[in-house]
Amino acid sequence: MTATPMPFGSEAESLPKEAFCEHLRQIATQYPVQFAADVYGPSGLLVVPAGMTFGPGFMAVLSQADWRDWMQSLSWPGLLTVDVLEADFRRLVLQDRALNVFAKQHGDLMDLQRLAAHFLDNPGLRVHLTLLKSQLPAVYDQALFTAWLGLVFMRHFKRNSGDPFNVFALALSHDFGMLYLPEQVVSRRQNITFARFSVLKHHVHYGYEVLKQLTRYSDEVLIALLEHHEQLDGTGYPQGKVGGRLSRLGHLMGFLDAINALYTKRLKPGGRSLRDLIPMIQMNGHSRFGIYGKKLIEWLKDLPESTVRAVPNVLMPFLIQAVRDRNTFISASLDVLDQIAKDLGFRHGEQTVFALQNAIIHINIAITQSGIINVAYMRWLDQVETEALIHAYREVEDVFFMMQEVIYHIGKLRFQIDCYLMGDRDSSEAYKLKRGLARLERIVLPTINPALEILWIASVR
Repeated sequence: MTATPMPFGSEAESLPKEAFCEHLRQIATQYPVQFAADVYGPSGLLVVPAGMTFGPGFMAVLSQADWRDWMQSLSWPGLLTVDVLEADFRRLVLQDRALNVFAKQHGDLMDLQRLAAHFLDNPGLRVHLTLLKSQLPAVYDQALFTAWLGLVFMRHFKRNSGDPFNVFALALSHDFGMLYLPEQVVSRRQNITFARFSVLKHHVHYGYEVLKQLTRYSDEVLIALLEHHEQLDGTGYPQGKVGGRLSRLGHLMGFLDAINALYTKRLKPGGRSLRDLIPMIQMNGHSRFGIYGKKLIEWLKDLPESTVRAVPNVLMPFLIQAVRDRNTFISASLDVLDQIAKDLGFRHGEQTVFALQNAIIHINIAITQSGIINVAYMRWLDQVETEALIHAYREVEDVFFMMQEVIYHIGKLRFQIDCYLMGDRDSSEAYKLKRGLARLERIVLPTINPALEILWIASVR
């Protein structure tokens, strides 16, 4: 199997080094960052002698040397060790009640030390993972989560003895490309824009380049890294692959990333169980998760049901109104999306437009599978409020989460249509999408009552 060709040169020179060196400069303010070995230029001349300390202005000097040589010779007291990496895994899993409950049944850390030692034996990967922990801690924790859950899946889906390490290494390294992007692009505090997204998506190619240059990992691993933002419905990037064109490890990596996002953003802030992921996985099963989602649901059903609630009884009427408002917003958005799909038809032959149509179809399927957008459900909601059915209040919270998931995908689709239209297109399809997007943007999501703003549930997006 041959890895997918890159849109830029295949050598390490393709990597923009400025952001990476800025991370090193910041590390150098805490530790003495030294070169553990002599670094030579292409002509054999000594560029950096062993023992020299990294400092300002080194970019010009290092541009004369091979990137792999100087990067792999870096050393400082804070570099990750096997013991520290293993402790970080245990911190992530064992100190989180929901993950700990799941781990006791399905996700122990048996092979962790062996796998960690194998991974960190590569000095270049060790440098990158250490920088990820120090400079982008949320991305580091995401890498740990996906590596841990990926190992759980490999006990059931591995095809050969190398699969567990391949998934472990892929999960830890799949976002190394983030270290080569400017800080203002990577910052999670910013809203996503077309300009920011255009830069952000390059982290896939940069991560591929890092692994290609530093390791001898198989093409299967390299291709999976390239695919970790692809989606079964064709709406992912960088190539918009569809269904069977995704490799099994690429599909798994995208799934693990998505589960991490659902848990850390929707459930963890309120101390909810992993079992509460089930309806959200079911809603995304057709378009994104496939067989991996079905298997995870099997495991999650073994967990005890959670009784944790976010909203006190006295504030429940405000949440019920928020659910009603979201029902109105989603229903109005669906009417527009259905009209867009009808206007486009299926005779245009554009892959990107087909992917957008798939996204519309899958939003409809998600809503159908959830069973929450219908008149009967709204009548039940009225009954819950009128009769103060306390036993049903947690289900109302669950419905709110599911609606937020639908709203997220509607917002994502709006953004994807906007990105498509940024391409200076003048086709009939572009006109129809532009007209539909304008209608979607006129539908405003109602704000949540200020009384709920102090609760974590109000921040779920």
